[in-house]
Amino acid sequence: MADVTTFALDPKSREALEELRETLNASSNAEVMRRALTLLRLAARTASEDGRVILRDKNGNDRDVIMG
Repeated sequence: MADVTTFALDPKSREALEELRETLNASSNAEVMRRALTLLRLAARTASEDGRVILRDKNGNDRDVIMG
């Protein structure tokens, strides 16, 4: 059984969560949070190993993601 965690979000964070749920076609806010945590964990591990996290847009432009 999963642990239940409750937390409060400020309006800006709540809006971001709702936007992500729609963009990702996620079935729930919990799904968005699980996916976000998975991605952030990967990025944090990569950065902590002296790696770089880079986002590349459809035009091939790169943008470093600063962790920390």
